[in-house]
Amino acid sequence: MRVPDPRSPVWVLGGAVVSGAATYALLVVVGRAVGPAGYSAFSLFWSAAIIASLGAFLPVEQVLATRTATGAWRGATAFARGARIALPLAAAAVVVHLLVWLLRDGGSPDAVAWAAVLLLVPTAAGFVWQFPARGVLAGEGRRLAYASVVLVDAGVRAAVAIVLWLSGTTAVAPYLAAVACSSVACALVGRALVRRGGPAPDPGPDVVGAPADDGLRGARRAVLPLVVAMLGMQGLLNSGPVVAGLVAGTPALAATAGHLLAALTLARLPVFVTQAAQAVYVAPIAGMVHRGEGDRARRLVTRLAVLVVGTAGLTVVVGTLLGPPLVPLLFGPEYQVARGDVVLVVLGVAAYLVASVANDLAVALGRHRRTGPAWAAGVAAAVVVALLVPDLAARVTLPLLVGCVVAGAVLVPVVALSVARLPRLPEGSRT
Repeated sequence: MRVPDPRSPVWVLGGAVVSGAATYALLVVVGRAVGPAGYSAFSLFWSAAIIASLGAFLPVEQVLATRTATGAWRGATAFARGARIALPLAAAAVVVHLLVWLLRDGGSPDAVAWAAVLLLVPTAAGFVWQFPARGVLAGEGRRLAYASVVLVDAGVRAAVAIVLWLSGTTAVAPYLAAVACSSVACALVGRALVRRGGPAPDPGPDVVGAPADDGLRGARRAVLPLVVAMLGMQGLLNSGPVVAGLVAGTPALAATAGHLLAALTLARLPVFVTQAAQAVYVAPIAGMVHRGEGDRARRLVTRLAVLVVGTAGLTVVVGTLLGPPLVPLLFGPEYQVARGDVVLVVLGVAAYLVASVANDLAVALGRHRRTGPAWAAGVAAAVVVALLVPDLAARVTLPLLVGCVVAGAVLVPVVALSVARLPRLPEGSRT
Protein backbone atom coordinates (compact mmCIF):
# COMPACT_ATOMS: atom_id res chain seq x y z
CA MET A 1 0.00 0.00 0.00
CA ARG A 2 1.41 3.36 -1.05
CA VAL A 3 1.92 5.92 1.72
CA PRO A 4 0.36 9.30 0.84
CA ASP A 5 2.69 12.21 0.12
CA PRO A 6 3.42 14.37 3.22
CA ARG A 7 1.60 17.23 1.45
CA SER A 8 -1.55 15.18 0.84
CA PRO A 9 -4.78 16.49 2.44
CA VAL A 10 -5.47 12.90 3.45
CA TRP A 11 -3.24 13.46 6.47
CA VAL A 12 -5.26 16.44 7.67
CA LEU A 13 -8.62 14.72 7.18
CA GLY A 14 -7.37 11.53 8.83
CA GLY A 15 -5.89 13.51 11.69
CA ALA A 16 -9.20 15.32 12.18
CA VAL A 17 -11.10 12.04 12.40
CA VAL A 18 -8.67 10.49 14.89
CA SER A 19 -8.51 13.72 16.88
CA GLY A 20 -12.31 13.86 17.05
CA ALA A 21 -12.46 10.25 18.25
CA ALA A 22 -9.81 10.93 20.90
CA THR A 23 -11.70 14.02 22.06
CA TYR A 24 -14.89 12.01 22.44
CA ALA A 25 -12.97 9.37 24.38
CA LEU A 26 -11.69 12.11 26.70
CA LEU A 27 -15.15 13.57 27.35
CA VAL A 28 -16.84 10.20 27.88
CA VAL A 29 -14.09 8.99 30.22
CA VAL A 30 -14.19 12.19 32.26
CA GLY A 31 -17.98 12.04 32.43
CA ARG A 32 -17.91 8.49 33.75
CA ALA A 33 -15.08 9.22 36.19
CA VAL A 34 -16.26 12.41 37.90
CA GLY A 35 -20.06 12.08 37.71
CA PRO A 36 -22.64 14.61 36.51
CA ALA A 37 -21.79 17.40 38.98
CA GLY A 38 -18.05 17.10 38.38
CA TYR A 39 -18.63 16.93 34.64
CA SER A 40 -20.40 20.29 34.79
CA ALA A 41 -17.27 21.87 36.30
CA PHE A 42 -14.96 20.11 33.83
CA SER A 43 -17.16 21.24 30.94
CA LEU A 44 -16.82 24.88 31.96
CA PHE A 45 -13.01 24.60 31.86
CA TRP A 46 -13.11 22.60 28.64
CA SER A 47 -15.38 25.16 27.01
CA ALA A 48 -13.05 27.97 28.05
CA ALA A 49 -10.16 26.13 26.41
CA ILE A 50 -12.15 25.49 23.22
CA ILE A 51 -13.48 29.05 22.98
CA ALA A 52 -9.96 30.42 23.45
CA SER A 53 -8.27 28.01 21.04
CA LEU A 54 -10.77 28.03 18.18
CA GLY A 55 -12.13 31.51 18.83
CA ALA A 56 -9.00 33.57 19.53
CA PHE A 57 -6.01 31.50 18.39
CA LEU A 58 -7.32 29.78 15.24
CA PRO A 59 -7.48 33.16 13.43
CA VAL A 60 -3.76 33.56 14.16
CA GLU A 61 -3.18 30.20 12.49
CA GLN A 62 -5.25 31.20 9.46
CA VAL A 63 -3.46 34.52 8.96
CA LEU A 64 -0.03 32.91 9.34
CA ALA A 65 -0.98 30.14 6.92
CA THR A 66 -1.94 32.70 4.27
CA ARG A 67 1.22 34.75 4.70
CA THR A 68 3.47 31.69 4.75
CA ALA A 69 1.78 30.09 1.73
CA THR A 70 2.22 33.24 -0.35
CA GLY A 71 5.84 33.73 0.70
CA ALA A 72 5.21 37.01 2.55
CA TRP A 73 6.53 35.40 5.75
CA ARG A 74 8.78 32.38 6.21
CA GLY A 75 9.23 29.62 8.75
CA ALA A 76 10.81 30.71 12.02
CA THR A 77 10.10 34.40 11.36
CA ALA A 78 6.40 33.71 10.80
CA PHE A 79 6.29 31.55 13.92
CA ALA A 80 7.89 34.25 16.09
CA ARG A 81 5.54 36.92 14.78
CA GLY A 82 2.54 34.67 15.32
CA ALA A 83 3.60 34.03 18.92
CA ARG A 84 3.83 37.79 19.52
CA ILE A 85 0.28 38.21 18.21
CA ALA A 86 -0.97 35.28 20.29
CA LEU A 87 0.62 36.27 23.61
CA PRO A 88 -1.86 39.04 24.57
CA LEU A 89 -4.71 36.76 23.51
CA ALA A 90 -3.49 34.19 26.04
CA ALA A 91 -3.37 36.80 28.81
CA ALA A 92 -6.90 37.94 27.97
CA ALA A 93 -8.16 34.35 28.00
CA VAL A 94 -6.80 33.75 31.50
CA VAL A 95 -8.30 36.99 32.86
CA VAL A 96 -11.73 36.27 31.37
CA HIS A 97 -11.62 32.71 32.70
CA LEU A 98 -10.83 33.98 36.19
CA LEU A 99 -13.77 36.42 36.04
CA VAL A 100 -16.13 33.64 34.90
CA TRP A 101 -15.21 31.42 37.84
CA LEU A 102 -15.47 34.34 40.28
CA LEU A 103 -18.93 35.10 38.92
CA ARG A 104 -19.90 31.44 39.15
CA ASP A 105 -18.86 31.10 42.78
CA GLY A 106 -20.03 34.51 44.01
CA GLY A 107 -16.50 35.80 44.50
CA SER A 108 -15.40 32.82 46.63
CA PRO A 109 -13.99 30.15 44.29
CA ASP A 110 -13.64 26.62 45.61
CA ALA A 111 -10.62 24.35 45.09
CA VAL A 112 -11.84 23.14 41.69
CA ALA A 113 -12.31 26.72 40.52
CA TRP A 114 -8.78 27.71 41.52
CA ALA A 115 -7.40 24.59 39.84
CA ALA A 116 -9.28 25.49 36.67
CA VAL A 117 -7.97 29.06 36.67
CA LEU A 118 -4.37 28.06 37.41
CA LEU A 119 -4.35 25.25 34.85
CA LEU A 120 -5.69 27.50 32.11
CA VAL A 121 -2.38 29.41 32.33
CA PRO A 122 -0.24 26.56 30.88
CA THR A 123 -3.11 25.64 28.55
CA ALA A 124 -3.23 29.14 27.05
CA ALA A 125 0.57 29.36 27.07
CA GLY A 126 0.65 26.23 24.94
CA PHE A 127 -1.71 27.88 22.45
CA VAL A 128 0.82 30.72 22.01
CA TRP A 129 3.18 28.29 20.27
CA GLN A 130 0.73 25.65 19.06
CA PHE A 131 -1.38 27.73 16.68
CA PRO A 132 1.46 29.75 15.10
CA ALA A 133 3.23 26.44 14.48
CA ARG A 134 0.11 25.01 12.85
CA GLY A 135 -0.19 28.12 10.69
CA VAL A 136 3.39 27.85 9.45
CA LEU A 137 3.08 24.12 8.76
CA ALA A 138 -0.21 24.63 6.91
CA GLY A 139 1.24 27.47 4.86
CA GLU A 140 4.27 25.38 3.92
CA GLY A 141 1.99 22.54 2.84
CA ARG A 142 3.48 20.16 5.43
CA ARG A 143 0.20 18.41 6.10
CA LEU A 144 1.68 15.32 7.75
CA ALA A 145 3.50 17.54 10.24
CA TYR A 146 0.33 19.58 10.78
CA ALA A 147 -1.68 16.41 11.48
CA SER A 148 1.02 15.27 13.91
CA VAL A 149 0.61 18.44 15.98
CA VAL A 150 -3.17 17.99 16.10
CA LEU A 151 -2.85 14.33 17.08
CA VAL A 152 -0.37 15.04 19.89
CA ASP A 153 -2.81 17.51 21.43
CA ALA A 154 -5.82 15.18 21.30
CA GLY A 155 -3.85 12.01 21.99
CA VAL A 156 -1.97 13.11 25.10
CA ARG A 157 -5.03 14.42 26.94
CA ALA A 158 -7.11 11.34 26.05
CA ALA A 159 -4.33 8.95 27.08
CA VAL A 160 -3.74 10.70 30.42
CA ALA A 161 -7.48 10.80 31.12
CA ILE A 162 -7.85 7.08 30.41
CA VAL A 163 -4.94 6.27 32.75
CA LEU A 164 -6.51 8.42 35.47
CA TRP A 165 -9.88 6.75 35.00
CA LEU A 166 -8.42 3.23 35.11
CA SER A 167 -6.55 4.15 38.30
CA GLY A 168 -9.83 5.13 39.95
CA THR A 169 -9.32 8.91 40.00
CA THR A 170 -12.63 10.71 40.58
CA ALA A 171 -11.42 14.26 41.35
CA VAL A 172 -11.86 16.85 38.61
CA ALA A 173 -8.49 18.64 38.89
CA PRO A 174 -6.30 15.81 37.49
CA TYR A 175 -8.41 15.71 34.33
CA LEU A 176 -8.01 19.48 33.97
CA ALA A 177 -4.27 18.93 34.26
CA ALA A 178 -4.44 16.41 31.42
CA VAL A 179 -5.76 19.12 29.11
CA ALA A 180 -3.01 21.53 30.20
CA CYS A 181 -0.30 18.91 29.68
CA SER A 182 -1.51 18.12 26.17
CA SER A 183 -1.46 21.81 25.21
CA VAL A 184 2.13 22.24 26.38
CA ALA A 185 3.27 19.00 24.70
CA CYS A 186 1.59 20.02 21.46
CA ALA A 187 3.30 23.43 21.57
CA LEU A 188 6.73 21.86 22.01
CA VAL A 189 6.17 19.42 19.15
CA GLY A 190 4.89 22.19 16.88
CA ARG A 191 7.86 24.44 17.61
CA ALA A 192 10.28 21.58 16.96
CA LEU A 193 8.66 20.79 13.61
CA VAL A 194 8.81 24.44 12.54
CA ARG A 195 12.50 24.69 13.49
CA ARG A 196 13.23 21.53 11.53
CA GLY A 197 12.08 23.41 8.43
CA GLY A 198 10.49 22.19 5.24
CA PRO A 199 10.29 22.79 1.50
CA ALA A 200 9.44 26.20 0.11
CA PRO A 201 5.68 26.77 0.10
CA ASP A 202 3.77 26.18 -3.11
CA PRO A 203 0.82 28.62 -3.29
CA GLY A 204 -1.02 26.59 -5.93
CA PRO A 205 -3.96 27.79 -7.99
CA ASP A 206 -6.39 28.26 -5.11
CA VAL A 207 -4.51 30.94 -3.18
CA VAL A 208 -6.32 34.22 -3.75
CA GLY A 209 -4.92 37.71 -3.43
CA ALA A 210 -1.46 36.94 -2.09
CA PRO A 211 -0.73 39.77 0.35
CA ALA A 212 2.50 41.71 0.53
CA ASP A 213 4.39 41.70 3.81
CA ASP A 214 2.51 44.39 5.72
CA GLY A 215 4.32 43.54 8.92
CA LEU A 216 3.11 42.66 12.38
CA ARG A 217 0.62 45.52 12.54
CA GLY A 218 -1.05 44.41 9.31
CA ALA A 219 -1.28 40.84 10.58
CA ARG A 220 -2.94 42.03 13.78
CA ARG A 221 -5.48 43.98 11.73
CA ALA A 222 -6.20 40.85 9.70
CA VAL A 223 -6.63 38.72 12.83
CA LEU A 224 -9.05 41.05 14.64
CA PRO A 225 -12.24 40.62 12.52
CA LEU A 226 -11.66 36.87 12.37
CA VAL A 227 -11.35 36.75 16.16
CA VAL A 228 -14.69 38.56 16.55
CA ALA A 229 -16.49 36.10 14.26
CA MET A 230 -14.81 32.97 15.62
CA LEU A 231 -15.31 33.96 19.25
CA GLY A 232 -18.99 34.44 18.51
CA MET A 233 -19.22 31.03 16.85
CA GLN A 234 -17.40 29.20 19.61
CA GLY A 235 -19.18 31.17 22.32
CA LEU A 236 -22.53 30.01 20.98
CA LEU A 237 -21.41 26.42 20.41
CA ASN A 238 -20.15 26.26 24.00
CA SER A 239 -22.92 28.37 25.53
CA GLY A 240 -24.46 25.30 27.19
CA PRO A 241 -21.46 24.47 29.39
CA VAL A 242 -20.83 28.14 30.16
CA VAL A 243 -24.43 28.85 31.20
CA ALA A 244 -24.60 25.60 33.14
CA GLY A 245 -21.40 26.42 34.99
CA LEU A 246 -22.66 29.89 35.89
CA VAL A 247 -26.19 29.04 37.06
CA ALA A 248 -25.77 25.55 38.56
CA GLY A 249 -25.02 26.76 42.06
CA THR A 250 -26.17 23.68 44.01
CA PRO A 251 -25.10 20.02 43.68
CA ALA A 252 -28.56 19.07 42.39
CA LEU A 253 -28.51 21.76 39.70
CA ALA A 254 -24.92 20.86 38.79
CA ALA A 255 -25.95 17.22 38.34
CA THR A 256 -28.88 18.21 36.12
CA ALA A 257 -26.58 20.42 34.07
CA GLY A 258 -24.13 17.54 33.73
CA HIS A 259 -26.87 15.35 32.22
CA LEU A 260 -27.67 18.01 29.61
CA LEU A 261 -24.00 18.58 28.80
CA ALA A 262 -23.50 14.87 28.18
CA ALA A 263 -26.29 15.01 25.59
CA LEU A 264 -24.72 18.10 24.02
CA THR A 265 -21.34 16.34 23.84
CA LEU A 266 -22.82 13.53 21.75
CA ALA A 267 -24.96 15.80 19.57
CA ARG A 268 -21.96 17.87 18.49
CA LEU A 269 -20.36 14.99 16.56
CA PRO A 270 -21.38 16.42 13.13
CA VAL A 271 -19.66 19.69 14.06
CA PHE A 272 -16.26 17.95 14.09
CA VAL A 273 -16.92 16.71 10.56
CA THR A 274 -17.86 20.13 9.17
CA GLN A 275 -14.91 21.82 10.90
CA ALA A 276 -12.54 19.40 9.17
CA ALA A 277 -14.35 19.59 5.83
CA GLN A 278 -14.14 23.39 5.54
CA ALA A 279 -10.47 23.04 4.57
CA VAL A 280 -11.63 21.09 1.52
CA TYR A 281 -14.15 23.56 0.09
CA VAL A 282 -13.35 27.12 1.24
CA ALA A 283 -10.13 27.58 -0.75
CA PRO A 284 -11.49 25.97 -3.96
CA ILE A 285 -14.59 28.18 -3.94
CA ALA A 286 -12.46 31.27 -3.32
CA GLY A 287 -10.23 30.24 -6.23
CA MET A 288 -13.21 29.76 -8.56
CA VAL A 289 -14.56 33.19 -7.65
CA HIS A 290 -11.15 34.80 -8.17
CA ARG A 291 -10.81 33.20 -11.61
CA GLY A 292 -14.33 34.22 -12.66
CA GLU A 293 -15.64 30.63 -12.70
CA GLY A 294 -19.03 31.62 -11.32
CA ASP A 295 -20.94 28.62 -12.65
CA ARG A 296 -18.54 26.14 -11.03
CA ALA A 297 -18.66 28.01 -7.72
CA ARG A 298 -22.45 28.17 -7.87
CA ARG A 299 -22.75 24.41 -8.42
CA LEU A 300 -20.40 23.63 -5.55
CA VAL A 301 -22.21 26.00 -3.17
CA THR A 302 -25.55 24.44 -4.14
CA ARG A 303 -24.27 20.93 -3.43
CA LEU A 304 -22.87 22.05 -0.09
CA ALA A 305 -26.18 23.67 0.82
CA VAL A 306 -28.07 20.46 0.10
CA LEU A 307 -25.49 18.44 2.04
CA VAL A 308 -25.50 20.64 5.13
CA VAL A 309 -29.30 20.90 5.27
CA GLY A 310 -29.53 17.12 4.94
CA THR A 311 -26.90 16.63 7.66
CA ALA A 312 -28.74 19.04 9.95
CA GLY A 313 -32.03 17.22 9.41
CA LEU A 314 -30.40 13.84 10.00
CA THR A 315 -28.84 15.18 13.21
CA VAL A 316 -32.27 16.15 14.52
CA VAL A 317 -33.90 12.82 13.62
CA VAL A 318 -31.11 10.55 14.86
CA GLY A 319 -30.48 12.62 17.99
CA THR A 320 -34.15 12.66 18.94
CA LEU A 321 -34.52 8.90 18.50
CA LEU A 322 -31.20 7.67 19.90
CA GLY A 323 -30.10 10.44 22.26
CA PRO A 324 -32.04 9.48 25.42
CA PRO A 325 -30.86 5.83 25.49
CA LEU A 326 -27.36 6.57 24.17
CA VAL A 327 -26.37 9.10 26.86
CA PRO A 328 -26.61 6.66 29.83
CA LEU A 329 -25.12 3.87 27.72
CA LEU A 330 -21.92 5.84 27.08
CA PHE A 331 -21.63 8.09 30.15
CA GLY A 332 -23.15 5.79 32.77
CA PRO A 333 -26.60 5.00 34.22
CA GLU A 334 -26.62 8.12 36.42
CA TYR A 335 -26.89 10.29 33.28
CA GLN A 336 -30.57 10.57 32.31
CA VAL A 337 -31.92 13.13 29.81
CA ALA A 338 -35.54 13.76 28.84
CA ARG A 339 -36.36 13.47 25.15
CA GLY A 340 -37.71 17.02 25.05
CA ASP A 341 -34.38 18.38 26.28
CA VAL A 342 -32.54 16.29 23.68
CA VAL A 343 -34.73 17.81 20.95
CA LEU A 344 -33.66 21.31 22.02
CA VAL A 345 -30.01 20.21 22.01
CA VAL A 346 -30.07 18.69 18.52
CA LEU A 347 -32.06 21.59 17.08
CA GLY A 348 -29.34 23.93 18.36
CA VAL A 349 -26.59 21.81 16.81
CA ALA A 350 -28.49 21.65 13.51
CA ALA A 351 -28.86 25.45 13.48
CA TYR A 352 -25.14 25.78 14.21
CA LEU A 353 -24.26 23.51 11.29
CA VAL A 354 -26.22 25.68 8.86
CA ALA A 355 -24.91 28.97 10.27
CA SER A 356 -21.27 27.84 10.46
CA VAL A 357 -21.19 26.56 6.87
CA ALA A 358 -22.87 29.80 5.77
CA ASN A 359 -20.05 31.62 7.59
CA ASP A 360 -17.40 29.60 5.72
CA LEU A 361 -19.11 30.27 2.40
CA ALA A 362 -19.31 33.99 3.17
CA VAL A 363 -15.55 33.99 3.73
CA ALA A 364 -14.93 32.04 0.52
CA LEU A 365 -17.13 34.47 -1.43
CA GLY A 366 -15.26 37.50 -0.11
CA ARG A 367 -17.86 38.64 2.43
CA HIS A 368 -15.56 38.40 5.47
CA ARG A 369 -16.75 41.63 7.06
CA ARG A 370 -20.35 40.43 7.30
CA THR A 371 -19.44 37.48 9.53
CA GLY A 372 -18.48 39.41 12.68
CA PRO A 373 -21.75 41.40 12.97
CA ALA A 374 -23.79 38.25 12.29
CA TRP A 375 -22.24 36.32 15.16
CA ALA A 376 -22.29 39.36 17.44
CA ALA A 377 -26.05 39.58 16.88
CA GLY A 378 -26.36 35.87 17.60
CA VAL A 379 -24.42 36.15 20.85
CA ALA A 380 -26.55 39.13 21.94
CA ALA A 381 -29.73 37.14 21.34
CA ALA A 382 -28.29 34.16 23.23
CA VAL A 383 -27.40 36.33 26.23
CA VAL A 384 -30.94 37.70 26.37
CA VAL A 385 -32.35 34.16 26.37
CA ALA A 386 -29.93 32.99 29.07
CA LEU A 387 -30.88 35.91 31.29
CA LEU A 388 -34.65 35.79 30.84
CA VAL A 389 -35.52 32.08 30.69
CA PRO A 390 -35.99 30.63 34.21
CA ASP A 391 -35.94 26.87 33.48
CA LEU A 392 -32.44 25.35 33.77
CA ALA A 393 -32.80 22.98 30.81
CA ALA A 394 -34.02 25.78 28.57
CA ARG A 395 -31.28 28.15 29.77
CA VAL A 396 -28.62 25.57 28.90
CA THR A 397 -30.01 24.55 25.49
CA LEU A 398 -31.91 27.52 24.01
CA PRO A 399 -29.04 30.07 23.71
CA LEU A 400 -27.30 27.90 21.09
CA LEU A 401 -30.50 27.46 19.09
CA VAL A 402 -31.64 31.09 19.22
CA GLY A 403 -28.17 32.54 18.66
CA CYS A 404 -27.46 30.36 15.63
CA VAL A 405 -30.88 31.05 14.11
CA VAL A 406 -30.16 34.79 14.38
CA ALA A 407 -26.63 34.46 12.94
CA GLY A 408 -27.89 32.19 10.16
CA ALA A 409 -30.68 34.63 9.34
CA VAL A 410 -27.98 37.23 8.62
CA LEU A 411 -25.45 34.99 6.85
CA VAL A 412 -27.66 32.84 4.61
CA PRO A 413 -29.07 35.83 2.67
CA VAL A 414 -25.53 37.23 2.32
CA VAL A 415 -24.38 33.96 0.77
CA ALA A 416 -27.46 33.62 -1.42
CA LEU A 417 -27.09 37.17 -2.77
CA SER A 418 -23.37 36.70 -3.38
CA VAL A 419 -23.98 33.47 -5.28
CA ALA A 420 -26.71 35.11 -7.37
CA ARG A 421 -24.24 37.83 -8.39
CA LEU A 422 -21.56 35.41 -9.57
CA PRO A 423 -20.84 35.76 -13.30
CA ARG A 424 -22.55 33.32 -15.64
CA LEU A 425 -21.20 31.89 -18.87
CA PRO A 426 -23.08 32.86 -22.03
CA GLU A 427 -25.62 30.23 -23.07
CA GLY A 428 -23.68 29.30 -26.19
CA SER A 429 -20.44 28.68 -24.32
CA ARG A 430 -21.83 26.20 -21.77
CA THR A 431 -21.00 22.56 -22.24
